[in-house]
Amino acid sequence: MKVPSLSATLLTNTVTSAIAGLLLMAIPSPIGAFMGGVAPWLLQLVGAGLVLFALGVFLVRRTLPGSGSTTRVAWVFALDMTWIMATPVVMLVYAQQLSLWGHLLLADVALLVMGFACLERYWLKRMRAGAATA
Repeated sequence: MKVPSLSATLLTNTVTSAIAGLLLMAIPSPIGAFMGGVAPWLLQLVGAGLVLFALGVFLVRRTLPGSGSTTRVAWVFALDMTWIMATPVVMLVYAQQLSLWGHLLLADVALLVMGFACLERYWLKRMRAGAATA
């Protein structure tokens, strides 16, 4: 299997984050009810954060392969890892409010983000190895 390029990885991360963020901001009540009663304002807040994250990832992608690209990609990777590590904490803190579907949705999103993080880490290693030989 061919590894997707860093540009394709960041573009996919941008699009999925933007869509998720816009959905959370546009229809927080139905999503909150599906998840088991999560407050709409909380979902809107997370949605706004995702839209801002998507904008940041888009800007990082546009600067490839420029000076400082490694640092910017490392920040995207760090933010994705933060999301992954925060997911089980959120699942525990909101265990009583979340439905089974809410838990499954959070776990699925964390797995998707983990896929992005693995690809970003792969490309970061390659970028750093290239910089060390240059």
